[in-house]
Amino acid sequence: MLQQDVNNMIWLFATFILANLIALASPGPAFVALSNNALNNSKREAFIFGLGLATIATFWCFLGFFGLTTVFTYVPWLYTALKFAGGIYLIYLAIKTWRGASLPLKFVKTAANKGAHSFFAGCAINIANPKAALFAGFVLLAVFPVDMAIGYKLLAMAIMFTLEATFYSAVVLWLGQPKMRQTYRDAKKWIDRCTGVVLGALGIKFLLQRA
Repeated sequence: MLQQDVNNMIWLFATFILANLIALASPGPAFVALSNNALNNSKREAFIFGLGLATIATFWCFLGFFGLTTVFTYVPWLYTALKFAGGIYLIYLAIKTWRGASLPLKFVKTAANKGAHSFFAGCAINIANPKAALFAGFVLLAVFPVDMAIGYKLLAMAIMFTLEATFYSAVVLWLGQPKMRQTYRDAKKWIDRCTGVVLGALGIKFLLQRA
């Protein structure tokens, strides 16, 4: 019986990891914002930005295990407010990115306070990201049993943070290569404007979604 329970949990965690990887790989505000950050700032600043994303994604996971779905069910306006705030924030980022498209690319040494700013900027993206909230509130609970032991819940959160941080770090390393940055320099104006359009479209989508 114990072996059967262990095998069942292994299967559930494998499903959880696969679902998380699919969610990470699908285009969303976190991926777009990180890519833009990695191309425009130092690697250290982009890494810190990615840690902010991973931290809040794990925080949503924590809330998902401890009642987020119930909160959204009984307080539906809270989810609506979350989507609205996320949409407005993404539209703000879209306008900012579009306006900066024509500015020259400059890399500066990251100060300590700038690193903290990057961390909280990454946090803000995923706080205002309904995709992250939905994954934590519904996908997690669809995979794992509600009465799962706290130890397994903590393990799931640790796995999620590791997957998120590893994925975002890999993106930063890839986009931080000199060849990639030179390509970006050559086409910065159009890449930034496309990024702005994508962020704006995501923001509008969040504002218009009913559920």
